[in-house]
Amino acid sequence: MTWTWLWALLGVGVGVVVMDRWLAHRPERARPRERERRPGGGAGALGELIALFQPGVRHLHEEQERQRHDVVLPGDADPPWDVDLDHGTARMTAPRVPGRELVDVAPGVWVTTAVRWASTTTLVVAPDGRCLVVDPGLTAAEIEGVADEIAARGWTASAGFSTHPHWDHLLWTSRLGSGPRWATADAVEAARSHRATLLSEADAEAPGHDHTLTGRLTALPAVPGPSVLPWTGRQVMVVPYRGHCAGSAALLVPDAGVLVAGDVLSDTEIPLLDLDADGPVTDYRTTLDELEALISEHGVTVVVPGHGAVAVGPEVARRFAADRAYLAALGAADVDDPRLASAEMAALHEAQQRALSR
Repeated sequence: MTWTWLWALLGVGVGVVVMDRWLAHRPERARPRERERRPGGGAGALGELIALFQPGVRHLHEEQERQRHDVVLPGDADPPWDVDLDHGTARMTAPRVPGRELVDVAPGVWVTTAVRWASTTTLVVAPDGRCLVVDPGLTAAEIEGVADEIAARGWTASAGFSTHPHWDHLLWTSRLGSGPRWATADAVEAARSHRATLLSEADAEAPGHDHTLTGRLTALPAVPGPSVLPWTGRQVMVVPYRGHCAGSAALLVPDAGVLVAGDVLSDTEIPLLDLDADGPVTDYRTTLDELEALISEHGVTVVVPGHGAVAVGPEVARRFAADRAYLAALGAADVDDPRLASAEMAALHEAQQRALSR
């Protein structure tokens, strides 16, 4: 039986070859217009027969491209952030789903980064899933995304905190709950007295927010130095400072070794001074000294700025050095700071130089 099948298959193969050769040598007038050959196929009938079972080069290329894109589709292989171990930074790449790309920067501390200005939203999560939401932003869609992600993870937003009274740090959505949204007493007063301006700025830069909630803050007692935030989820310390604007404060999470710094210690923003203060440069230097001492005392290894990449390990010290170098060179005609490559930062730098020269 085996030999019979072998001879039969051999006969079919010989027949196909003979037919192919006959078709290939027919007189030219009897041949129809030659069809476009598929790469990889044989000539004549044999080529057509092979082509039926062999995908063309175009098909193979399309399939390879599809597989390549499948491999790198968001959410499959590529994480939504990059970590630079040499410089100690963790930075979100452009969030693929607004507000929902969370990075755990330390135990129970999560950060998501907005597209614009690399604005950070920080979640301090208690063991029972309660969240302290710090500076949610920036667009309405991104804040809704934060709320979506909290719900999807089975957490609950129980309280909020605003690190300072600039519009992009005063935003909220009802889906983050009605718990207290704390800030320093000075921040609450500034948000109240400048409310119309803050709302106008928000509408110009990121329209669509619910302004019944924008800047609706609860004042903390005005006490000198660090104090304990009245949130029972886990211990968080409030650290007031004046370097950026009146009412600013950082949050220290001691058990995680994290400082949520507000608008200082950024890798994308130069030190932005409180030009209404009597000594804006002195205030900023004092802020750096106080925060650095606090970091040393509590063994902080992670700093979350209000804008830019999270600083980890040795990068923390580099941020302090960069800000001090900027302040030292501020009066010079030429300041060498890579953050000034941004047109926006360069314009703000020039404005600060003009204000300080008066």
